[in-house]
Amino acid sequence: MQCESCGMPMGNPEDFGGRNIANKYCLHCTDRDGNLKSYTEVVESMAAFFSKINRASIDIAKKRAMGHMSGFPAWRDKLKP
Repeated sequence: MQCESCGMPMGNPEDFGGRNIANKYCLHCTDRDGNLKSYTEVVESMAAFFSKINRASIDIAKKRAMGHMSGFPAWRDKLKP
């Protein structure tokens, strides 16, 4: 299974938001209770990760994060104009 917010593979209980294997979202995209974080929070977190691993500016990483997230169910309908 993969996170419907960011695409992270979720194979172990600790990968799921709130450690709930029925949750559609991963631990990175959810708060402690397993609730999906806001779009802005997820973008910021993903951008920081992309910036670190790719040694890219935060602005470039943010654009990449937004593009990546736009294809996932959690954000697909919310991002339509």
